[in-house]
Amino acid sequence: MNELTRRRFIRQSAAGAAALAAAAAVAIPAVHVRASESSSSALLRWGIIGTGTRGNMTHVTALLPMSQGVAVYGALRRAADTCGDGRGRGQVMADTMVERVTGRAAEVPVPVAVEVVITDESLFAGDTEPARVPGFGPVPAAIARRLIAAGLKDRRSRATLRRLYRHPRSGALVAMESRARLFPKGLARFIDLRDDTCRTPYCDAPIRHHDHATAHRGGGATSGVNGLGLCEACNYAKEAPGWHVVTSQDENGCHHAEFVTPTGARHHSKAPPLPGPVSVRSRRIDIGFARHAA
Repeated sequence: MNELTRRRFIRQSAAGAAALAAAAAVAIPAVHVRASESSSSALLRWGIIGTGTRGNMTHVTALLPMSQGVAVYGALRRAADTCGDGRGRGQVMADTMVERVTGRAAEVPVPVAVEVVITDESLFAGDTEPARVPGFGPVPAAIARRLIAAGLKDRRSRATLRRLYRHPRSGALVAMESRARLFPKGLARFIDLRDDTCRTPYCDAPIRHHDHATAHRGGGATSGVNGLGLCEACNYAKEAPGWHVVTSQDENGCHHAEFVTPTGARHHSKAPPLPGPVSVRSRRIDIGFARHAA
């Protein structure tokens, strides 16, 4: 091959590669293909990547097999071609993707939960102790109160109050109240480990239900203190008229339950201790008596 022929071949190859790249960009934008990578290794990295941008927007990138990627893009483009409501092609394609993935119309606001941890003094008594937004950090108490007030006034929003209990000396979180009707998985597991078997006296059947001692419909909390591990039969029997159950926790953290039957009999149940030695602190009080002569 002489020099002239070699240069002509290079120009034609470059032109062909450019045309091929342009055609690929028109047919499948945002799809990058590595010629040196085998399809089998690429298939091992399927996935979705989301990255935030400025202006309350985000990029969502999907790495898909070629056929599926072309099918997704073609379906979104057909939806944009048949839409004539004045939106741009890109907006229609993005809205269609959101609607088909989430099952929610794109114009319907997406519910977002914002948690604010604040002391009762700061919320109700005007104290200046800062609140905390998980994942963001501390915020002034006045701003936290305004956020909560705005959520209460907005009819489209729903504000809920959940009590958190912290240790008075260390400030560590030791308990949390749940507004849910069902016991969360973590709390249910805690009750299983604490109660071991059905808490009804004289019944050692396996735990099948996690029950409220004070019924949820009667204002009973979904908490560890108000929760009981019961077998199915005992849980149904407790719902009969005349049955009452009261739970409590003593100063040592032991969980107690008192069952009152329809005949008025009272039976006490105490959660079994966990394996391991138990240390009991005792105090000695010396009292001296002085004898006075009359």
